[in-house]
Formats: sequence, C-alpha cells, structure tokens
Amino acid sequence: MKEKTIYIGKVIRPLREEKGMTQEKLANEINLDRSYLSEIERDLKAPSVYTIFKLTKGLGIPPGELIEKIYDCIDFDSLFEQEFTCPKRDKKN
Repeated sequence: MKEKTIYIGKVIRPLREEKGMTQEKLANEINLDRSYLSEIERDLKAPSVYTIFKLTKGLGIPPGELIEKIYDCIDFDSLFEQEFTCPKRDKKN
C-alpha cells in the first residue's frame, strides 16, 4: 500500500490570510520562493519539516499549533482510503 501524503495547504492558507499576509510577504519573511508557497497552499507540494518550521515562524505560531490544526482535519476512518481534505475548514468557505 502506497503511503498517503497529508497536504497542509488548506491549513496554511487560512492562517496566512488571518494574519493579513500576502504570499509574497510571508515568503519574503521566511526566505521561501513565493511560487513554492503557492504550490504548498494549493496542495501541489508537501513541505519538508524544515519548511514547516519556517512557515510557523513566519506565521507567528508554534509548530505544535499547526500540527493540531492539521490533526483536526484528518478523518482517521478514511485516511488510508482517500485523499486528505479538511471538511471542518471547507465548510466555512
């Protein structure tokens, strides 16, 4: 069975927007390419742990808080059956 990737774009983007930051501003603050940040937010790329630490620093939150937000989005009953989505956050939009 191929391991699934849990994408975090559906968590990162709302956090950035809540802070009133553009992709460019966040990317510049943490020395990350803006197009790469865009790919993360659109769930086209899965960031490394190092990049996650950079993102949380730029967003002004501890890494554990980001992990908790991701954890809240995981449907563990179907984790191995379908792609990761964040229904709790998707309903707000």
